[in-house]
Amino acid sequence: MTPQLRKSLWNQFGASIDMLTNAISSYPENLWYEQKKFFYISYHVAVFLDYYITIPAATLSSPLPFTLSDDIPADGIDDIVPDKIYSKEEILAYIASSRKKSQELILNMTEVDFATLWTEIESDKVMPVFELFLYNMRHVQHHTAQLNMILRKETGSAPGWIRYAEHQ
Repeated sequence: MTPQLRKSLWNQFGASIDMLTNAISSYPENLWYEQKKFFYISYHVAVFLDYYITIPAATLSSPLPFTLSDDIPADGIDDIVPDKIYSKEEILAYIASSRKKSQELILNMTEVDFATLWTEIESDKVMPVFELFLYNMRHVQHHTAQLNMILRKETGSAPGWIRYAEHQ
């Protein structure tokens, strides 16, 4: 993959992470612990952003621990239940770490690296690493849109579109 294509992929993937960061940063602190749906979505997307940049695939884990459960709380997402309500700062730091890791991976991978198959341990999900980045970007954007919708509903506004990744 040419350096320009890697840079373009990073510009868009990084922008999706920046939009996620802006949405979480914009959520009022007083609602963070009261309206838990926003937290659960933020937590979910942070964990899976990290998971889908773990190459090769590894067992699902997080520096912000969770429990796998069949009993999903009303506000929970999938089958991961955070062990507690983590602060916005903890979630944002986790996302910042994954952003840095994503940027380093994308900008330094070779064509062979991007073509390598990523095989999820817990399921039958298999795809080339390049497609995994696109899949992850779509996942981040999906949940960022949900967070922005909640922001608009609860506060009357949401952060705007980001065209390219912030340089850091």
